[in-house]
Amino acid sequence: MVIVFATDSVERGGKERVMAILCVSLMRRGNEIRILAKREGKHDSYLNEYNIENKTIVSYNGFLQYKTLLHEFRPDMVVSWDIKTSFYNLLLYPRLNYKFINGSIRHGVRLLKPSHLFRSLLCHLSPYVISNSFAGLKVNNLRPGKKRFVLYNGIETKFRNTLSPEEKYELKQRFIPGYADNPGFVYISVANFVPYKDYFTVTKALSRLRSAFNFYYLIAGGGPMRKEVEEMTRTYGLEKNIILAGKVENVRDYLFAADVMIHSSRGEGISNAILEAMHAGLPVIATNVGGIPETVYPGSSLLFPYKDHEALYRCLLKSKELKESFNPDSESYQNHLAKFSVETMVRRFEEIIDIVTRKER
Repeated sequence: MVIVFATDSVERGGKERVMAILCVSLMRRGNEIRILAKREGKHDSYLNEYNIENKTIVSYNGFLQYKTLLHEFRPDMVVSWDIKTSFYNLLLYPRLNYKFINGSIRHGVRLLKPSHLFRSLLCHLSPYVISNSFAGLKVNNLRPGKKRFVLYNGIETKFRNTLSPEEKYELKQRFIPGYADNPGFVYISVANFVPYKDYFTVTKALSRLRSAFNFYYLIAGGGPMRKEVEEMTRTYGLEKNIILAGKVENVRDYLFAADVMIHSSRGEGISNAILEAMHAGLPVIATNVGGIPETVYPGSSLLFPYKDHEALYRCLLKSKELKESFNPDSESYQNHLAKFSVETMVRRFEEIIDIVTRKER
């Protein structure tokens, strides 16, 4: 079978990782895979990390070239992962006679923005839809069923933390200046400095926590609002507590060094950052939005309303107790994580392909 994955870019984001993992699995099973991308990825993209050959990736410029390339590839199926190619495929699939799956729902919220509303319209018009969360289907007024599917993100086993307490302590010392002389509880966030990640609420809540116990806050990520976060850190006098690590390749080691993840976001589908933290055995304190409630494990998580620094502060006060009472090796927790494994994701995607192709026979 010839399968085309269409997207706006192949860089280093959540959907790119999903595409890379699915590509590798589908090619191993004898399928021919092509990736059509508006923008080619950088050298550190997930496609490079998963050793997907450059010849698999073809860039296009505009609708006419996209149409020409599909004529050339003659796909049996096209899965679009963004709004623009979903629109293109909605126009083309009846004429070029291929199966079309709209996979552009990657968030569990729908705002009153033209792009969100247009995506919702495209999903209602598309023959098949994949969302990475039930929340994503719900906010777009879609019901899960024979043509509307949920495909949870899958995380690799490399994020499972098997370090000894001594090895974890060494990581804390490596990443946190002065930790050996002044140890403390370690929080972490893995998210870029953009408005909807809301580091300001986190910083405000942490400024109050300082009187309760000593802590450190590792932030792995980059982005346009870094200077604003640095300024707020200085405003609250948290320069020694907050460590801005920037974009890091060894995010796994940072997770292994932490005690609890904080994830303050305006909207998520199934967050890879949260899944990585959960696989690393970290309890999670996160906003109660989108697909986060269906992602986290009830016994190892605390949720708070978006931008509510008072509610977040109360969660932070409970974080030590949360950490001490949580057993990441418990059977129930491991069963929960299994829903978000690579094996489960690949198996579910193959089921979806079978359903779609069977309907067209």
